[in-house]
Amino acid sequence: MNDKGCKVIFGALLTVVGLVFSAFSFIYAAQNPWNWNGIDGLLGSFLGTHMLVPFLIGMLVMLAGLGICFVAAFCGDD
Repeated sequence: MNDKGCKVIFGALLTVVGLVFSAFSFIYAAQNPWNWNGIDGLLGSFLGTHMLVPFLIGMLVMLAGLGICFVAAFCGDD
C-alpha cells in the first residue's frame, strides 16, 4: 500500500472517531434537558452536562480527518 492510501485510511479512521465522539456528546446532551442560568434548549443541555467542549473537540477531530482525506486524495502529487 502506498503512502497516499495510508493517509486516506488514517483520515477516514480519524473522521470516524471524531464522529462517534461528537455523536455521543450530542446524544448525551439531548437526552438530559437542562436549564443553565436561563439558557434552555440544546445549548443549555451542552452547558449543563459539560458536554460542549467534548462535542467541539469531536467535531474538530472529525474535520481534521476529513481535511487529511481531502489533501491526500486531491492535493497530493500523483
